[in-house]
Amino acid sequence: MAFTSTDSQKKPGTSQQASSAELREAVGHLCEVRKPNNTLVFLGRVQGLDGKALSVWPAGGREAPPVIYNDEFKLILHVPQKPALVWMGSVCGSSRSFWKLDNLVKCHRKEQRVNFRQPVSLRANALCINAMYPDSPRGENQYYSRLCKVVDVSLGGIQLRGQDHYRPGDHLLLTNLWLDHSQPQPFVFTVQVRWAEQISSVEWRFGCFFELMSIRDEDRLCAAILELQRMDIASHSN
Repeated sequence: MAFTSTDSQKKPGTSQQASSAELREAVGHLCEVRKPNNTLVFLGRVQGLDGKALSVWPAGGREAPPVIYNDEFKLILHVPQKPALVWMGSVCGSSRSFWKLDNLVKCHRKEQRVNFRQPVSLRANALCINAMYPDSPRGENQYYSRLCKVVDVSLGGIQLRGQDHYRPGDHLLLTNLWLDHSQPQPFVFTVQVRWAEQISSVEWRFGCFFELMSIRDEDRLCAAILELQRMDIASHSN
């Protein structure tokens, strides 16, 4: 249920209104809803477009929290293989199942860097699968698996550390990744390296986009991130 607000804050750092094409593209994709100060409210999925208003449903069948009409929130949209889009919008409808946001405008360029990344310390196997991509930068003979560290995860991608020197554009298959041991099986992700940074003489750090995954796997990812966040908060409060 939404309540009526008598005042509305000015949108910080905003510029250009979201286009109809961008709003249509948002439907079906994962997103984060945040307060203007970047506090996470919930993770969800854009389920519909009504005029220029987007309907956002919390992931994993959770209830949408109560909200005041016209209050402003950031909507961070994750489209596979694209940088996260950050919009500011106001609540124009809600129920226990969803929020509806309209008056969506793009945030300032520096705000586009903001997205929810959950720090972790995990291991996974990384298999370079450039052989499956004819246009990949290193030809068809790079086909090997290595152990790597996973240092953070978000709805849009994952950050890795390891001794192998992957390059931007490389495609990797990540296997045997237990983000959350309450899940019935480990995660398997296909990712593309977006950037690479050497951090020592023997170790590199890589930022990767998630490639397309099933809705089931996206819902599992949301549930795992929320569980990781819950455990992180609990560990700091003890």
